[in-house]
Amino acid sequence: MSKVRPRILFVVERFHTNLWEATRALDAAQIDVAVWGSGSGRTEDHSVVAPRLFPYDADPEAFRAAWQALQPDVVILRNVAAHRRSVAKLARQSGTPMWFYDLNPYHWREPLKRRLTRRFQGLPLRRVTPVLGLDNGLRPNRDARYIPWPVMAAPEASADDLVQRADGPVTVLCVAKLHNPRKNQGMVIDALRAQGRAGKVRLLLAGTTGDPEQNAPQIAALQKLAAEEPWLELHANVPFRDMPRLYRQTDVCILPSVREPLGFAPVESMAYGCVPVISTDAGSAGYLQHGVNGLHVDVAQPGAVEAALTSLIEDPSLRQRLGTAAKRTAEDELGARRFVERMRALLRESGVEA
Repeated sequence: MSKVRPRILFVVERFHTNLWEATRALDAAQIDVAVWGSGSGRTEDHSVVAPRLFPYDADPEAFRAAWQALQPDVVILRNVAAHRRSVAKLARQSGTPMWFYDLNPYHWREPLKRRLTRRFQGLPLRRVTPVLGLDNGLRPNRDARYIPWPVMAAPEASADDLVQRADGPVTVLCVAKLHNPRKNQGMVIDALRAQGRAGKVRLLLAGTTGDPEQNAPQIAALQKLAAEEPWLELHANVPFRDMPRLYRQTDVCILPSVREPLGFAPVESMAYGCVPVISTDAGSAGYLQHGVNGLHVDVAQPGAVEAALTSLIEDPSLRQRLGTAAKRTAEDELGARRFVERMRALLRESGVEA
Protein backbone atom coordinates (compact mmCIF):
# COMPACT_ATOMS: atom_id res chain seq x y z
CA MET A 1 0.00 0.00 0.00
CA SER A 2 1.32 3.43 -0.89
CA LYS A 3 2.35 5.83 1.84
CA VAL A 4 0.59 9.13 2.49
CA ARG A 5 3.64 10.82 1.00
CA PRO A 6 4.76 8.92 -2.10
CA ARG A 7 8.47 8.16 -2.13
CA ILE A 8 10.60 8.35 -5.27
CA LEU A 9 14.13 6.98 -5.49
CA PHE A 10 16.44 8.45 -8.13
CA VAL A 11 19.49 6.32 -8.90
CA VAL A 12 22.09 8.47 -10.64
CA GLU A 13 25.82 8.65 -11.25
CA ARG A 14 25.98 11.87 -9.26
CA PHE A 15 23.60 14.51 -7.94
CA HIS A 16 23.58 16.85 -10.94
CA THR A 17 22.56 20.44 -10.27
CA ASN A 18 19.43 20.19 -12.42
CA LEU A 19 18.12 17.51 -10.05
CA TRP A 20 18.17 19.97 -7.14
CA GLU A 21 15.24 22.02 -8.43
CA ALA A 22 13.31 18.80 -9.00
CA THR A 23 13.87 17.60 -5.44
CA ARG A 24 12.88 21.02 -4.10
CA ALA A 25 9.64 21.04 -6.10
CA LEU A 26 8.72 17.49 -5.09
CA ASP A 27 9.48 18.10 -1.42
CA ALA A 28 7.28 21.20 -1.44
CA ALA A 29 4.51 19.09 -3.01
CA GLN A 30 4.64 16.53 -0.18
CA ILE A 31 6.44 13.91 -2.24
CA ASP A 32 9.49 12.34 -0.61
CA VAL A 33 12.67 11.99 -2.64
CA ALA A 34 15.83 9.96 -2.10
CA VAL A 35 18.90 10.06 -4.34
CA TRP A 36 21.48 7.28 -4.55
CA GLY A 37 24.70 7.79 -6.45
CA SER A 38 28.34 6.83 -6.71
CA GLY A 39 30.05 10.23 -6.76
CA SER A 40 29.68 13.88 -5.87
CA GLY A 41 30.74 17.20 -7.41
CA ARG A 42 32.06 20.29 -5.66
CA THR A 43 29.32 22.62 -6.93
CA GLU A 44 26.33 20.51 -5.79
CA ASP A 45 23.67 21.79 -3.40
CA HIS A 46 22.50 19.20 -0.84
CA SER A 47 20.33 21.56 1.21
CA VAL A 48 17.06 19.80 0.31
CA VAL A 49 18.17 16.22 -0.35
CA ALA A 50 21.61 14.84 0.41
CA PRO A 51 22.47 11.94 -1.90
CA ARG A 52 23.52 8.65 -0.40
CA LEU A 53 26.75 7.53 -2.05
CA PHE A 54 27.73 3.91 -2.59
CA PRO A 55 31.22 2.91 -3.78
CA TYR A 56 31.48 1.22 -7.16
CA ASP A 57 32.27 -2.09 -5.41
CA ALA A 58 29.52 -1.74 -2.80
CA ASP A 59 28.44 -4.89 -1.00
CA PRO A 60 25.01 -6.04 -2.26
CA GLU A 61 23.91 -6.27 1.36
CA ALA A 62 24.48 -2.54 1.75
CA PHE A 63 21.94 -1.92 -1.02
CA ARG A 64 19.53 -4.42 0.48
CA ALA A 65 19.67 -2.78 3.92
CA ALA A 66 19.26 0.69 2.42
CA TRP A 67 16.34 -0.52 0.33
CA GLN A 68 14.56 -2.01 3.33
CA ALA A 69 15.00 1.23 5.25
CA LEU A 70 13.74 3.38 2.37
CA GLN A 71 11.01 1.21 0.76
CA PRO A 72 10.46 3.46 -2.27
CA ASP A 73 7.20 3.51 -4.21
CA VAL A 74 8.85 4.22 -7.58
CA VAL A 75 12.42 3.98 -8.82
CA ILE A 76 13.90 6.10 -11.61
CA LEU A 77 17.18 4.68 -12.91
CA ARG A 78 19.63 6.93 -14.78
CA ASN A 79 20.99 5.02 -17.75
CA VAL A 80 24.62 5.85 -16.81
CA ALA A 81 24.25 5.17 -13.07
CA ALA A 82 26.84 2.68 -11.84
CA HIS A 83 24.36 0.95 -9.54
CA ARG A 84 21.31 0.80 -11.81
CA ARG A 85 21.35 -2.99 -12.19
CA SER A 86 21.85 -3.66 -8.47
CA VAL A 87 18.90 -1.44 -7.58
CA ALA A 88 16.78 -2.82 -10.43
CA LYS A 89 17.23 -6.30 -8.99
CA LEU A 90 15.87 -5.15 -5.63
CA ALA A 91 12.96 -3.40 -7.32
CA ARG A 92 12.06 -6.53 -9.27
CA GLN A 93 12.18 -8.66 -6.14
CA SER A 94 9.85 -6.30 -4.28
CA GLY A 95 7.56 -5.56 -7.22
CA THR A 96 8.39 -1.85 -7.15
CA PRO A 97 7.68 -0.05 -10.46
CA MET A 98 10.72 1.28 -12.31
CA TRP A 99 11.43 3.81 -15.03
CA PHE A 100 14.60 4.29 -17.03
CA TYR A 101 15.91 7.88 -17.23
CA ASP A 102 18.09 8.93 -20.16
CA LEU A 103 18.83 12.03 -22.23
CA ASN A 104 17.68 10.70 -25.56
CA PRO A 105 14.97 12.89 -27.14
CA TYR A 106 11.33 12.16 -26.48
CA HIS A 107 10.70 11.42 -30.16
CA TRP A 108 13.81 9.26 -30.53
CA ARG A 109 13.15 5.72 -31.73
CA GLU A 110 15.06 3.34 -29.52
CA PRO A 111 16.71 0.50 -31.50
CA LEU A 112 15.31 -2.93 -30.84
CA LYS A 113 18.76 -4.22 -29.87
CA ARG A 114 18.98 -1.68 -27.04
CA ARG A 115 15.55 -2.60 -25.73
CA LEU A 116 16.41 -6.29 -25.80
CA THR A 117 19.66 -5.59 -23.95
CA ARG A 118 17.81 -3.71 -21.25
CA ARG A 119 15.29 -6.52 -20.89
CA PHE A 120 18.14 -9.03 -20.58
CA GLN A 121 19.78 -6.88 -17.88
CA GLY A 122 16.55 -6.61 -15.91
CA LEU A 123 16.18 -2.89 -16.54
CA PRO A 124 12.81 -1.22 -17.27
CA LEU A 125 11.67 -0.60 -20.83
CA ARG A 126 9.60 2.44 -19.92
CA ARG A 127 11.72 5.56 -19.94
CA VAL A 128 11.60 9.17 -18.80
CA THR A 129 13.51 11.94 -20.55
CA PRO A 130 13.85 15.71 -19.98
CA VAL A 131 14.87 16.17 -23.62
CA LEU A 132 12.15 17.07 -26.10
CA GLY A 133 14.37 17.31 -29.16
CA LEU A 134 13.86 19.44 -32.27
CA ASP A 135 12.30 16.84 -34.54
CA ASN A 136 8.76 16.91 -33.16
CA GLY A 137 7.23 15.57 -36.34
CA LEU A 138 7.96 12.02 -35.20
CA ARG A 139 5.58 10.07 -33.03
CA PRO A 140 7.25 9.17 -29.71
CA ASN A 141 7.67 5.63 -28.58
CA ARG A 142 4.70 4.56 -26.47
CA ASP A 143 7.02 3.80 -23.52
CA ALA A 144 8.59 7.30 -23.45
CA ARG A 145 7.47 10.10 -21.12
CA TYR A 146 8.69 13.67 -21.47
CA ILE A 147 9.30 15.35 -18.10
CA PRO A 148 11.59 18.39 -18.27
CA TRP A 149 13.39 19.41 -15.09
CA PRO A 150 11.86 22.49 -13.47
CA VAL A 151 13.55 25.88 -13.14
CA MET A 152 12.81 28.42 -10.43
CA ALA A 153 14.32 31.78 -9.60
CA ALA A 154 15.97 31.72 -6.19
CA PRO A 155 14.73 34.14 -3.54
CA GLU A 156 16.69 37.36 -3.32
CA ALA A 157 18.39 36.39 -0.10
CA SER A 158 20.67 39.34 0.49
CA ALA A 159 21.77 42.68 -0.86
CA ASP A 160 24.78 40.98 -2.42
CA ASP A 161 22.41 39.01 -4.64
CA LEU A 162 20.72 42.11 -6.01
CA VAL A 163 23.17 42.85 -8.81
CA GLN A 164 20.71 44.04 -11.41
CA ARG A 165 21.24 44.62 -15.10
CA ALA A 166 22.01 48.27 -15.68
CA ASP A 167 22.78 50.66 -18.48
CA GLY A 168 26.14 49.89 -19.98
CA PRO A 169 27.65 46.80 -21.59
CA VAL A 170 25.35 43.91 -22.43
CA THR A 171 26.28 41.00 -20.14
CA VAL A 172 26.67 37.60 -21.79
CA LEU A 173 27.09 34.47 -19.67
CA CYS A 174 28.50 31.16 -20.87
CA VAL A 175 28.31 28.28 -18.37
CA ALA A 176 30.20 25.09 -19.24
CA LYS A 177 33.12 22.95 -18.13
CA LEU A 178 36.05 25.32 -18.55
CA HIS A 179 38.42 22.56 -19.59
CA ASN A 180 36.28 20.84 -22.24
CA PRO A 181 36.93 21.84 -25.89
CA ARG A 182 33.48 20.75 -27.10
CA LYS A 183 31.91 23.48 -24.93
CA ASN A 184 33.26 26.05 -27.43
CA GLN A 185 33.91 28.94 -25.04
CA GLY A 186 36.60 30.11 -27.46
CA MET A 187 33.97 30.52 -30.15
CA VAL A 188 32.05 32.93 -27.92
CA ILE A 189 35.20 34.87 -27.00
CA ASP A 190 36.14 35.27 -30.67
CA ALA A 191 32.59 36.33 -31.57
CA LEU A 192 32.53 39.05 -28.90
CA ARG A 193 36.13 40.26 -28.79
CA ALA A 194 35.64 43.35 -30.99
CA GLN A 195 32.45 44.41 -29.19
CA GLY A 196 33.98 43.69 -25.80
CA ARG A 197 36.98 45.88 -26.53
CA ALA A 198 34.59 48.56 -27.77
CA GLY A 199 32.79 48.54 -24.41
CA LYS A 200 29.55 47.05 -25.72
CA VAL A 201 29.81 43.64 -24.05
CA ARG A 202 30.87 42.02 -20.81
CA LEU A 203 31.43 38.25 -20.98
CA LEU A 204 31.21 35.97 -17.94
CA LEU A 205 32.73 32.50 -18.34
CA ALA A 206 31.58 30.16 -15.57
CA GLY A 207 32.16 26.47 -15.06
CA THR A 208 34.08 23.75 -13.32
CA THR A 209 37.80 23.23 -13.79
CA GLY A 210 37.83 19.45 -13.41
CA ASP A 211 41.06 17.69 -12.51
CA PRO A 212 43.45 20.43 -11.30
CA GLU A 213 46.56 18.73 -12.64
CA GLN A 214 45.28 17.32 -15.91
CA ASN A 215 43.48 20.54 -16.90
CA ALA A 216 46.03 23.03 -15.56
CA PRO A 217 47.21 24.24 -19.01
CA GLN A 218 43.68 25.00 -20.27
CA ILE A 219 42.71 26.83 -17.07
CA ALA A 220 45.96 28.79 -17.01
CA ALA A 221 45.35 29.91 -20.59
CA LEU A 222 41.85 31.15 -19.70
CA GLN A 223 43.18 32.96 -16.62
CA LYS A 224 45.82 34.67 -18.73
CA LEU A 225 43.22 35.69 -21.31
CA ALA A 226 40.90 37.10 -18.63
CA ALA A 227 43.80 39.14 -17.23
CA GLU A 228 44.52 40.59 -20.67
CA GLU A 229 40.89 41.25 -21.64
CA PRO A 230 39.12 43.43 -19.02
CA TRP A 231 35.71 42.79 -20.62
CA LEU A 232 36.04 39.06 -19.83
CA GLU A 233 35.54 37.60 -16.34
CA LEU A 234 36.34 34.06 -15.25
CA HIS A 235 34.14 32.44 -12.58
CA ALA A 236 35.52 28.99 -11.79
CA ASN A 237 33.76 26.34 -9.68
CA VAL A 238 30.85 28.55 -8.65
CA PRO A 239 28.63 26.62 -6.20
CA PHE A 240 25.14 26.01 -7.55
CA ARG A 241 23.59 28.08 -4.76
CA ASP A 242 25.63 31.09 -5.91
CA MET A 243 24.63 30.92 -9.58
CA PRO A 244 21.57 33.22 -9.14
CA ARG A 245 23.92 36.15 -8.58
CA LEU A 246 25.38 35.60 -12.05
CA TYR A 247 21.98 35.05 -13.66
CA ARG A 248 20.57 38.26 -12.17
CA GLN A 249 23.23 40.38 -13.85
CA THR A 250 23.04 38.54 -17.19
CA ASP A 251 21.21 39.66 -20.32
CA VAL A 252 22.07 36.69 -22.57
CA CYS A 253 23.06 33.14 -21.59
CA ILE A 254 24.67 31.12 -24.37
CA LEU A 255 25.44 27.42 -24.72
CA PRO A 256 27.51 26.84 -27.88
CA SER A 257 28.37 23.20 -27.15
CA VAL A 258 28.39 20.28 -29.55
CA ARG A 259 27.34 16.73 -28.63
CA GLU A 260 25.57 18.14 -25.57
CA PRO A 261 22.94 15.70 -24.24
CA LEU A 262 21.10 18.43 -22.30
CA GLY A 263 22.95 21.62 -21.26
CA PHE A 264 20.79 23.25 -18.63
CA ALA A 265 22.34 26.57 -17.59
CA PRO A 266 20.56 28.66 -20.27
CA VAL A 267 17.27 27.07 -19.20
CA GLU A 268 17.96 27.98 -15.57
CA SER A 269 18.73 31.54 -16.69
CA MET A 270 15.27 31.85 -18.24
CA ALA A 271 13.76 32.08 -14.75
CA TYR A 272 15.64 35.37 -14.37
CA GLY A 273 14.51 36.84 -17.68
CA CYS A 274 17.75 36.12 -19.52
CA VAL A 275 17.67 35.40 -23.24
CA PRO A 276 18.82 31.82 -23.88
CA VAL A 277 20.92 31.13 -26.98
CA ILE A 278 21.34 27.38 -27.37
CA SER A 279 23.23 25.25 -29.86
CA THR A 280 21.03 23.08 -32.04
CA ASP A 281 23.38 20.26 -31.01
CA ALA A 282 22.22 20.52 -27.38
CA GLY A 283 19.27 18.70 -25.87
CA SER A 284 17.92 21.82 -24.21
CA ALA A 285 17.38 23.50 -27.60
CA GLY A 286 13.98 21.77 -27.66
CA TYR A 287 12.79 24.05 -24.83
CA LEU A 288 12.99 27.07 -27.13
CA GLN A 289 10.90 28.39 -29.97
CA HIS A 290 13.43 30.21 -32.09
CA GLY A 291 12.70 33.91 -32.14
CA VAL A 292 9.94 33.56 -29.55
CA ASN A 293 11.59 32.82 -26.19
CA GLY A 294 15.22 32.51 -27.25
CA LEU A 295 17.47 31.72 -30.18
CA HIS A 296 18.81 28.52 -31.69
CA VAL A 297 22.27 28.67 -33.19
CA ASP A 298 23.95 26.16 -35.48
CA VAL A 299 27.54 26.43 -34.29
CA ALA A 300 28.75 24.46 -37.32
CA GLN A 301 27.82 27.42 -39.53
CA PRO A 302 30.65 29.97 -39.76
CA GLY A 303 29.69 33.26 -38.16
CA ALA A 304 26.42 31.93 -36.69
CA VAL A 305 27.37 32.55 -33.06
CA GLU A 306 28.54 36.08 -33.78
CA ALA A 307 25.41 36.85 -35.79
CA ALA A 308 23.06 35.59 -33.04
CA LEU A 309 24.83 37.51 -30.30
CA THR A 310 25.17 40.67 -32.37
CA SER A 311 21.45 40.70 -33.10
CA LEU A 312 20.76 40.71 -29.35
CA ILE A 313 23.49 43.17 -28.43
CA GLU A 314 22.39 45.70 -31.02
CA ASP A 315 18.64 45.43 -30.38
CA PRO A 316 17.50 46.11 -26.77
CA SER A 317 13.85 45.64 -27.72
CA LEU A 318 14.59 42.15 -29.05
CA ARG A 319 16.37 41.27 -25.80
CA GLN A 320 13.42 42.57 -23.81
CA ARG A 321 10.86 40.65 -25.87
CA LEU A 322 12.72 37.34 -25.82
CA GLY A 323 13.72 37.68 -22.16
CA THR A 324 10.13 38.34 -21.10
CA ALA A 325 8.90 35.31 -23.07
CA ALA A 326 11.71 33.16 -21.65
CA LYS A 327 10.71 34.08 -18.10
CA ARG A 328 7.08 33.27 -18.89
CA THR A 329 8.13 29.85 -20.22
CA ALA A 330 10.15 29.21 -17.08
CA GLU A 331 7.24 30.09 -14.84
CA ASP A 332 4.64 28.12 -16.80
CA GLU A 333 5.78 25.16 -18.92
CA LEU A 334 9.05 24.70 -17.02
CA GLY A 335 7.80 25.77 -13.61
CA ALA A 336 7.51 23.74 -10.43
CA ARG A 337 3.72 23.34 -10.65
CA ARG A 338 3.84 21.82 -14.13
CA PHE A 339 6.73 19.53 -13.15
CA VAL A 340 4.85 18.22 -10.12
CA GLU A 341 1.77 17.60 -12.28
CA ARG A 342 3.87 15.50 -14.65
CA MET A 343 5.47 13.57 -11.79
CA ARG A 344 2.11 12.88 -10.15
CA ALA A 345 0.88 11.53 -13.49
CA LEU A 346 3.93 9.28 -13.64
CA LEU A 347 3.24 8.03 -10.14
CA ARG A 348 -0.40 7.28 -10.95
CA GLU A 349 0.64 5.48 -14.12
CA SER A 350 2.98 3.42 -11.93
CA GLY A 351 0.09 2.44 -9.69
CA VAL A 352 1.01 4.79 -6.85
CA GLU A 353 -1.58 7.05 -5.25
CA ALA A 354 -0.53 10.64 -5.90
